[in-house]
Amino acid sequence: MRTQPDREASARTSGAFTLIELLVVMAIIAVLIGLLFPTIGAIKESANVSVCTSNLQQIYRCLNAYTTDNQGRLPWNETGGPAGSWIAGYAATGTNGVLGITRGSLYKYLKDIRVYRCPSYPDRDYIRSYSMADYMSGKTPPPTISFQGFSAPCAGNMGAVDRPAQTLMLIEENPPGFPPADGRTYLNDGFYGGSTGRDRPATYHRPNKKDPTKGKANACFVDGHVQLLSNDEADRAYEMFYHVPLVNR
Repeated sequence: MRTQPDREASARTSGAFTLIELLVVMAIIAVLIGLLFPTIGAIKESANVSVCTSNLQQIYRCLNAYTTDNQGRLPWNETGGPAGSWIAGYAATGTNGVLGITRGSLYKYLKDIRVYRCPSYPDRDYIRSYSMADYMSGKTPPPTISFQGFSAPCAGNMGAVDRPAQTLMLIEENPPGFPPADGRTYLNDGFYGGSTGRDRPATYHRPNKKDPTKGKANACFVDGHVQLLSNDEADRAYEMFYHVPLVNR
């Protein structure tokens, strides 16, 4: 009959792992997986930001194509407005936005539904995640729009914006109920009215998944460049249209 030491010696001789050795290996693997998961998540988010940047650039090019075909004028940006609105329906109706896109004036230039939504958008039920600044409107004559006591006619075309490289044109909005949840609807219609008004820039592009209020939104400026903006930066880019004096926040 073989004793316990004999069996352990036999296991070592045959090259088999002992129980303790297996537990050590499993612990090392678990630690490595724990270290890799955040890295994998960061890589995926970086890829999503790149896709989102491309989406906004495609929408911008299609807006340029629309203006070329319409005497330089932008489409309307009011959801549910008359023929000519870039988005024709609310984000929460018509199979959560599909009909709003397909009936919009931009669809003939951009028929890939996927381009209207950021892959990081946290609400999978919504087809669209982008909105256009409320002052970018092709209404004729251009109506006057106001912000905190500053008034200006809407920009019927891109050339009507004084500082295109600093002025917001397209931006991601948070979905309804996404932090900070203060009772507002957030993404619903086709235009963005600034975070101090009725809307909220996206916060789902964030390095720290545990803090959903510290994220950023991808935004396209009137000159066509795209960058990630914090909420404060998005506010400044929105306010730039109204020539609001910049103050320290």
